[in-house]
Amino acid sequence: MIPRRLLPNTPALLAFDAVARTGSFTAAARDLGQTQGAISRQVAQLEGQLGVVLVDRGARAARLTEAGSAYARAAKAALDALGRGAMEALGQTQERGLQLAILPTFGTRWLMPRIPRFVRRHPEITLHFTTRIGRFDLGAEGIDAAIHSGRGDWPGARLTLLMEERVMPVAAPGTKGVAGQPLLALATRPQAWADWWAISALPGPLPAPAMRLEQVSTLAQAAAAGMGVALMPAFLIRPELDSGALVPLGPETATGFGYWFAEPDLAPGERAKPSVARFKDWLITEIDRETVV
Repeated sequence: MIPRRLLPNTPALLAFDAVARTGSFTAAARDLGQTQGAISRQVAQLEGQLGVVLVDRGARAARLTEAGSAYARAAKAALDALGRGAMEALGQTQERGLQLAILPTFGTRWLMPRIPRFVRRHPEITLHFTTRIGRFDLGAEGIDAAIHSGRGDWPGARLTLLMEERVMPVAAPGTKGVAGQPLLALATRPQAWADWWAISALPGPLPAPAMRLEQVSTLAQAAAAGMGVALMPAFLIRPELDSGALVPLGPETATGFGYWFAEPDLAPGERAKPSVARFKDWLITEIDRETVV
């Protein structure tokens, strides 16, 4: 075991390495952003610790002694090893971390209750969530993947369809059918009511929606409060349906939208993070399980 008194401190080792690389105390000071005097003192401290002369200060240039040349090689190897170790540690931390952008309602109502299962299966992956609506630059914002609602068009991203969006009319208990009721619409699905109305063949023209709302959660609250009939994805309002706060009033129809898993579009030869693939596989498995049920 090497005596601790022979192990140099990092500043002294860096100072000596800089002198050995540059051939001068002045250049070493410039390289490390220190004064020449500070570099000289650190090298002298190292020499005193080792009990050998490493640098011949008699010449104009800082010339290494024979012992200094041998120690310079060892110092460089040690610093290189520390640098590689730091990069590996950083890489492993980044590899295990997963930055995910999620839709607010999908995240709170569907994803979060199931996340403990992923954590139990992959305790080595640390999840970080942020909320995003719509498309954005995944790479510029440092996001590894996103759960997106749309029509499958996202330039600069690779998309995997998770599920097709299907909606059905729901309202508070006691509501007598859809006809004659105020219609509540999701602002991002302007065509949804027209599509459902055409499939259902209800009499009369489609009335204009009485209210448009931005979020699925507020739409569900408005319908449960008796403000009208809303078109809702059943999988996002399962608690309200199970409790009877909302009741279905007609068949499901497709909106033309879907829920997608979005990843940055990789350059040729670029490797995707394993944690992204693990999360996507788990997510698809969870959705498939519910579809079968």
